Amino acid sequence: MTALGFTIRFHGPFRVGASYGRDGIGAAIDHDEPLPADHLKGVMRDAAVTLLGSASPLLAEVFGSRYAPSPWAWSAATLPAGTSWNFGRNYRVKIDPQTHSAAKDQLVLGEQAWPQAAAFTVTRAGRPPEGHHDDHVLVLRCAAAAVHGLGAWRRRGLGWVGITPGDAPVSEADVARLVTLKEVAR
Repeated sequence: MTALGFTIRFHGPFRVGASYGRDGIGAAIDHDEPLPADHLKGVMRDAAVTLLGSASPLLAEVFGSRYAPSPWAWSAATLPAGTSWNFGRNYRVKIDPQTHSAAKDQLVLGEQAWPQAAAFTVTRAGRPPEGHHDDHVLVLRCAAAAVHGLGAWRRRGLGWVGITPGDAPVSEADVARLVTLKEVAR
């Protein structure tokens, strides 16, 4: 079984919304699983689309499609031993362009988390098409390295990160091989 480890370095706080609210908080975080597996898979898939193009057959092979599940399983992010999630709060307000003051009912109290680092794994849970295992590993490693933002409000200063594969950084040779895969898929 293949298991790929990844390390996330946080350059600022992030917020991945919970599917439930809490009293007084308009944008809550799930304190039990602040950075879930499905979010990590989603940001990696989005990065892979940017790297390979949306028509690449490798996208469906690696990340799954409505016709076939992904042969890979993501874990939620976990913190290094002896550390814990640091939760804080922030406010977001919409400014009325006419009055230049806070728009009525547009003040949001949200939670955010800011650990120094976290880790997650992507484990082979199924069988990639024959002869494509190494291509899948390459796509996963390069897609992870291409992620620089996660969670909500990342265009407003939250969620800036760097993700590195645990075995070795993505090299020039890896990028060249990925470009070749992209060209072959056209």
